[in-house]
Amino acid sequence: MADIFISYSKSDHALALKLSIFLESEGWSVWWDTSLGAADLYRDKIMKQLAAARAVITIWSPNSIKSDWVRAEAGRAKADGKLIPVKTTDLTYADIPLPFGEMHTENLASTDLIRAAIVAQLAKPTAPVSQFWQITSIFKYQVLTWVGIVGSAITLFANLNGVLNFADWARELVAHWHEWTQRIWGWVFSLIGLRVPRELVSIISFIVFVGLLITGVNLSARTVQTPDELQRAIPWMRKVKLLILGMLFYLSALVAIAFLFSLDFIPEWFAQKPVLLVPVFGVPLAYLLYLVKERSWLVVNSLLFLFIAGCLLMPNLLVTPAGVSSKQELYVTVFSLFILLQLCWMAVILFSPVQQLTRRLGFAVLGILTLVVLSEISKLNLHQYLRPT
Repeated sequence: MADIFISYSKSDHALALKLSIFLESEGWSVWWDTSLGAADLYRDKIMKQLAAARAVITIWSPNSIKSDWVRAEAGRAKADGKLIPVKTTDLTYADIPLPFGEMHTENLASTDLIRAAIVAQLAKPTAPVSQFWQITSIFKYQVLTWVGIVGSAITLFANLNGVLNFADWARELVAHWHEWTQRIWGWVFSLIGLRVPRELVSIISFIVFVGLLITGVNLSARTVQTPDELQRAIPWMRKVKLLILGMLFYLSALVAIAFLFSLDFIPEWFAQKPVLLVPVFGVPLAYLLYLVKERSWLVVNSLLFLFIAGCLLMPNLLVTPAGVSSKQELYVTVFSLFILLQLCWMAVILFSPVQQLTRRLGFAVLGILTLVVLSEISKLNLHQYLRPT
């Protein structure tokens, strides 16, 4: 970890760069968040570096005094007793926000005084944690953990009948989900005089889910306060162009593969259905891996999204609706699997911030799995064991 952490406003990038060059020339290691990308885990990274640094220099300027992020970093450093505030010459003590304006603050140009303050700060001994306190803390943690486990178990068994009733409700929801969604969408579209074919209900639900997901993720991302540099995002028009380009590339690959399958020299084992998963999912994944820098998060988000998509679109792929001709089934399956799923997959990844997307998809998958588990518990008919004999 670095010796010194520099807290500054992104508008003062040149001041921070000059200060870091001076400090590194003195032999100290310096960290400031120039290396973070737009979708990195900046909160965890910044807080980890801030906590590990032995000294924190906050640059107060007309820009940074208005930054909540700089104030938060300065507050944490002050609480840890390692804050070294400096200011630009055009600021007075009255301009610096409280309680930092009460601290002695050197001018940024006074490099000798800044060096002396850093030497004094780094010379302070770190207070070691006693072994007795470490053992006591571990013991307290273990006690609290077991108390929580025992309390949860008692609460669960005391309310087991309520849990089983909830499981019965979850079973009804899982069993009649598609029937209820059919009624809901039928009622909604009847308001405008349209009739919804049964085979399109899952597709409509999936499209609505994707739209709400992208909208909700982007709205929640706007409420998160981030450093100025991390707020820069790819323009939406460029994302649209990337999405269109990705779909064209994907469709071209499908046409090429379909042409190869029509040739006689293609081995029979290669034309089996499982091999179709390679172009169906491999081409979009390769395209997204090429565009997105956070590849590990991309894989996680893709798996979560495809799991939810499978739950919503699977009836169109496995269940044969009554009164639907084979040609209609083929059209719905091809559209769902080869067009809609790939388009929505790329749209969600390209248009959504990584962290917020992972959190929402994770909760959605957790909710689905919870309903499935409760539905299976309901099938065990455990109510009979709770009845008095």
